[in-house]
Amino acid sequence: MFNCNLFRIETPAACFIALLFAMFASNAIAGNPGYDIEALSPEQAQLANRMLAFGAQIEAKHFANMKQLNGQIEIEQRKLSFDNADYDIKVIRGEVIEKAGFTISVTTNGVKPYTQPATWSRVVQVNIHPRSPLAGYLHAFVAFSYDANGTSSIGGWMDFVSGAYIEEDVAAIKESVDQVLEAHNVDSGPYRTAVCSGPRRQLQNSCAGISFYAPPFLQVNAKNFAVVTETFLALYDAFIKTLEKRMNEEFNVEDVLAQEAMRQRWIIDQMVTDPYAQNVIPYEVRSFQNFPPSVKY
Repeated sequence: MFNCNLFRIETPAACFIALLFAMFASNAIAGNPGYDIEALSPEQAQLANRMLAFGAQIEAKHFANMKQLNGQIEIEQRKLSFDNADYDIKVIRGEVIEKAGFTISVTTNGVKPYTQPATWSRVVQVNIHPRSPLAGYLHAFVAFSYDANGTSSIGGWMDFVSGAYIEEDVAAIKESVDQVLEAHNVDSGPYRTAVCSGPRRQLQNSCAGISFYAPPFLQVNAKNFAVVTETFLALYDAFIKTLEKRMNEEFNVEDVLAQEAMRQRWIIDQMVTDPYAQNVIPYEVRSFQNFPPSVKY
C-alpha cells in the first residue's frame, strides 16, 4: 500500500499528487528496455512500484520545500532521450534557492561497464544550490535497476559539498545518516570511505553522507530498498533543516569566496574527474540538472 507517512509527505494534497503520479508511472511498456515491468516477477514488480512511489513522493516533497523557501516557483522541464537512457529533468530558480533540480531517469541500453542494459530501472536525483554560502550544495540520488542479464542493484551517492564549512552542520547531517544505518545494522565505514575517496576527492565534499558504490554492493530486495531510501530521506531532511537555519544568517566575503571555489570544484568534478558523469551522463543532462547557477574564474 502507498504510505505517505513512510516518506514524510505530510500534506494530503502532496500525498494525493504523489499517488496519482505513481499510478500513471507504473504503466508498463512491455518489451522496452528499462520500462518492462511486465517481465518482472510479482515480488520484483512490487519493489519496482515502491521505487515509483518513492520517486513521486520525493518530487512532491522537494518542490513543496522549494516553494516554501522561495515563496513561489516556476518549473522548467526538459525531457531528453539518448541511446543509453531517458531523462525527465525539472529545475526551479529563485532568491533563496538559486537553482534546484529533480530528475527521474531510466537506464535503457546502458553504458558498460558503468550501467547494464536494463529490464526495468529508475534513478531519482535531487540537487540544491542555495544562495547562502553557509548551506553548501546538495547532490543526492538513488539508483534502482533490474538488469537484462538477471542481476539487480540498488545504490546511490548522497552528500553535500560545503561552501563555508560549518562543523556543527556537518556533524548533524552525518548523525542523521548514521542513525538510519545503525537502525538497519549496516556498517557505514565502507560507504563513507567511498564517498570521500577515489577520483572525486578533489570535491572536498562534507563526508557526512555516503556512497553505496562500495562492497558490499547491494542487490534489490526489501531490506536494501529501505536502507537506501531511508538514508536518502534522512540526509535530505537534515540538509533542508540546516538550510532553513542558515539561509537568513549574515555571511562575509570569505564565505562567498569559499562558495565560489566549491562551485568551481563541482564543475571540475562533472567535466573532468567523475568517470561516471563523463562516460554515462550527457552534458545536456548534467549542465541542466546540477551545474551551479553561476561560476566565477
